[in-house]
Amino acid sequence: MKPTTSQPLFSDLQAALQSRTAGEDGGVVLSFSGHLTSDSNDALMLLAENALERTGVRRKLIHRISSTLIECLQNVSRHGWPDDDGRIQLYLTLEQTPLGYQIQAGNFVDFDMAADLRDNLSQVNGLTHEELRVQYVERLCNNDWSEKGGAGLGLISMAKKSNGPLDYHFKELENGMFLFTLAIMVKS
Repeated sequence: MKPTTSQPLFSDLQAALQSRTAGEDGGVVLSFSGHLTSDSNDALMLLAENALERTGVRRKLIHRISSTLIECLQNVSRHGWPDDDGRIQLYLTLEQTPLGYQIQAGNFVDFDMAADLRDNLSQVNGLTHEELRVQYVERLCNNDWSEKGGAGLGLISMAKKSNGPLDYHFKELENGMFLFTLAIMVKS
């Protein structure tokens, strides 16, 4: 049931890129499709920060975007479906929009992972900003760590920084897997 090709990632990345054009209101700042490794994480972070600095983004906003991007990459690395070689495939875009900067990441998940993600995202999207803050502090204080090393703080942290609901969808693939896409808007 594992994905044997990265074609769904490449086709979704291409569709995302083709639907956006650079112009007065911005455009794609960064795009990537490939395997997620510590080296690719570091390179993506460096590229994103350099691209944002070149466009004149305030340092405080760069920090919010960067920390959201880190959370997003950590979420994929902890919860993404590994291929036959144990590698996790990812597609990622960082786009400037009239509202701010949107991070969009896609990776493979199985049925159970998709169900868990739906539940977690639905719960996080149902919380107010204040409730998110309280939930974040409670999880930190309770040492509620999972076997994968997180306490469910990633989605909460992304929702806090985005000041809005986390947008997501699941595209069912022929092999029973899903291509999970998460979009986070970090408002300017």
